[in-house]
Amino acid sequence: MPRFKDTIRGLCLAGVLLLLAGCGSGSGGGNPGPLQKSIPPTAQAAKVLGLPEFQAVMPGTGDIPSGWEKSSELRTEGPDDNILAGVQQGFAAPDLEGVVGLRAYSFRSTADAIRYYTDVKSNMASVKLGTVELPDVDAAYTAAYCPTDDLCSASITFRLGSVAGVVNLNTKTRPAVDPRVLNSVTRMFVERIRQAQQGQTPSAKAA
Repeated sequence: MPRFKDTIRGLCLAGVLLLLAGCGSGSGGGNPGPLQKSIPPTAQAAKVLGLPEFQAVMPGTGDIPSGWEKSSELRTEGPDDNILAGVQQGFAAPDLEGVVGLRAYSFRSTADAIRYYTDVKSNMASVKLGTVELPDVDAAYTAAYCPTDDLCSASITFRLGSVAGVVNLNTKTRPAVDPRVLNSVTRMFVERIRQAQQGQTPSAKAA
């Protein structure tokens, strides 16, 4: 089973080993834009997502903010004894002077997702945690820390039904960018998951 401490640290350190080094500077990083399209949830019961349909929740090049590009290939996990599916993708974000990682796990039940989410949060006593408002998610929080002298991380972790996920920004700046600047991308990721859970083709985009 994926260990919850890896939800943030894994995106940070593993991402660095892949393609998280070297980022240019830009402007406008502190002003996340609104979703271009928001589809409200329906009364239909949320589906439990397997790997083939779960891969579609990861945004493509046309769904992410202008100027961003993929910094790694899509990674998938499962099914195994603990999760049905896992997806992870990195995006170079020059305007934020870093790399943004998206990761999510689909569990067999909401109870399993709750245990996973709770375990992650409880293992982060030494990390600066905060609150964040995300429409209609079951739970969410922000985190910020610097695992090394030249690498800092800011993230938003969330749970939506039987899915738990994180959007993580890794930078070489201290302190890490306020996790709230990731709000727009996180809302897009959450909406794509919600769309898949409702049997729709994920189509939400971030400005």
